[in-house]
Amino acid sequence: MPQWPQSGQQPLPQAAQQPPVPQWPQVAAKPQLVQPAGPRPVNYPPPVRVEIVPGTPYALAVLGAPKTASGVAASALVVGVGSILVSLAVWCFGLVGSEKGWGGLVAGAFAVLSILLGAAGVLLGWLGMRQIRLAAGNLTGRGVAITGLVCGAVGLLLAVGGLITAIALSAG
Repeated sequence: MPQWPQSGQQPLPQAAQQPPVPQWPQVAAKPQLVQPAGPRPVNYPPPVRVEIVPGTPYALAVLGAPKTASGVAASALVVGVGSILVSLAVWCFGLVGSEKGWGGLVAGAFAVLSILLGAAGVLLGWLGMRQIRLAAGNLTGRGVAITGLVCGAVGLLLAVGGLITAIALSAG
């Protein structure tokens, strides 16, 4: 802690006011590799086809496009899984509310949503498989489309079964 001179005293010397700075040993610097100026080279895939431009010494290289996943197939999967989840709510509300009389009504409202989602899952799954087949190998996701179609169908059947069960329990 610095000490302040009192009246009649001389100020402390400059060296006494600052702590000493540690001296670290010097390490030899590693030589740096010099990067060449300009853009870095890019590793392109081999061309699918090379077309010569007539009248010039140049050619046009046609590169292949990567395969992409079908968005319709992914949508089918999302909607199909959603249909199964909502159909489970149909069963839960149908069973819990059957004693109090409101089970059939609430289960029916959720069943409408689940049936619509299931139908959309089946339709989108079928459209996704058709789209992938017609793309001639440029689209992937056939398994996803099939899974979405199956999940939509299962959700549809679970919703109809849950609705029938909820109505039967509420009435009886």
